[in-house]
Amino acid sequence: MSTGDSDREIAAMFHEFAESVSARAPFYADIAHAIGDDSEPTVRSLLDRAPQPQQRPVLLLAAIHYLVLQHQNTALSQLYPSVTGTPHVASLDRNELTADLHEFCDTYRDELGDLVRTRPTQTNDISRSALLRLALALQPVIENSTLIDVGCSAGLNLHLDAYHCTFTAENGSWITSAGDTAAPALRCSVRAEAPPDVEIGTFAGRIGFDPHPIDVDTNDAIWLLACVWPDQLDRIERLKKAVAWAKAHPVDLRTADALAALTEIEEMRDDHLTIVNSWVLSYLSLDDQHLYRQRLEALGRRRNLTWVYLEQPSTTPALQHNQQIARDPQRSELTAVTRIDWNDGNSHTRHLGTMHPHGYWFHPSAR
Repeated sequence: MSTGDSDREIAAMFHEFAESVSARAPFYADIAHAIGDDSEPTVRSLLDRAPQPQQRPVLLLAAIHYLVLQHQNTALSQLYPSVTGTPHVASLDRNELTADLHEFCDTYRDELGDLVRTRPTQTNDISRSALLRLALALQPVIENSTLIDVGCSAGLNLHLDAYHCTFTAENGSWITSAGDTAAPALRCSVRAEAPPDVEIGTFAGRIGFDPHPIDVDTNDAIWLLACVWPDQLDRIERLKKAVAWAKAHPVDLRTADALAALTEIEEMRDDHLTIVNSWVLSYLSLDDQHLYRQRLEALGRRRNLTWVYLEQPSTTPALQHNQQIARDPQRSELTAVTRIDWNDGNSHTRHLGTMHPHGYWFHPSAR
């Protein structure tokens, strides 16, 4: 592919991203359009330094956001809702935004290049813990299991039992909650006539695996914040509280990709394992998705374990999904919630429903 073709492809990616997020993240839509429209490719060309699987608009936007959060007095930084604490102004002058972008990226070009070259995007959204809780509250409720998060980022979802989750009926007919009231609060709307079970078992240990685990006691925690879209002030505030909780409640984080993590997991001798994945397996190649599933199934035939995954059917075709959802071009873009239990070599799969990718709502499957 020629340089010109590559630039046109990257510009198109920014426009597609802008259109897809305009309703949820209007500031990011404006900045993505500005990058895509720019007659000079100097900003978007930074993405050329990223490894091929990471050459996505969200990576460059996260790199810029990371430096914005550390240099808040620049003209560009003062446009970010995550810096000002106020929602985006729709009347923003895009020419002015482009000029501010150029100035900022010229100033910090070397740092931006290093970030896109070395950092993966990591969205450690703790609101998904509310859905993990619902999945684990189903029978059988497992006591004294070892909780393992593969693709854990900073390991924040390893505290899924602590977060104070409030579940409300979509029609307002009921409300129920669980968790530690002193912990970060999560809210989830559920499309159901009756409240779901919310009590889960205890964990004997907590282990997280990630190719690049985030140490919340360092500036790496800022990278987590940078990967949150700056329009989403509620997510940013929730993440800050979760990081503070994680600092006070450290867990065992280990450096390993998904397949290397399974090698360690296969050697564990704990009585029961609970393995969770949330928006991780879509980043694996199709071959690696198949291998990950096959190895977990083989492990389940040898020992008792529970596997819960929150993944998008369209991007994880190697996994077991509700086929009515997987075959629907629109519904396959949703995030599906699946639980598989292995007991004495026998497996039981439940397709529990679909959820908002950041855990704001859950639509249970019909039973």
